[in-house]
Amino acid sequence: MGGLPSHESVPPGTRGRGGGVLETLDAERIVLTPPEPVPSLPLPEGAAPHVRKVGELRLPIAGPYHPRARLYRYPDGRLLWLVRLWECDRAVPHLVSTAVLHEFARVNGLASFRAEVDALVERATAGARP
Repeated sequence: MGGLPSHESVPPGTRGRGGGVLETLDAERIVLTPPEPVPSLPLPEGAAPHVRKVGELRLPIAGPYHPRARLYRYPDGRLLWLVRLWECDRAVPHLVSTAVLHEFARVNGLASFRAEVDALVERATAGARP
C-alpha cells in the first residue's frame, strides 16, 4: 500500500503530538497562482472602496500555536487569504490564493478543510453574482 511512511522509518522530529507523521511542505514546491477574479459589485455613489473580511478558518497545522487563514475580498473583486505562519521567532504574514489552500488540503488529505475553504469563498462570491 502506498501513502504514509511507517512510524519506524520516520525521524522523531517529524512526528506530531499524537505520534502521527507530519509532512513538511517545501516552500520551493509552492507555485504562486494569480488571485481569483470575482465580479465587482457597483459601489453606491460616494462610497469609498474598502477591503472586506469575509471570515476565517483555523489552519490544521501541528504545533504550539494555532494559525488562522483569513479571507478578504478586495474592492477590485480579488479574494486573498492572509495566513500568518511562524518563521523562527515570529509570525510572518503571507497573502495566498484559494488555490494554495486547496493544494494544502489535497497534499494533506484534508477534505473537510477544503470544504470549509470553499464555503467561505462561496459566501464571498454569493453577492457578486448577477
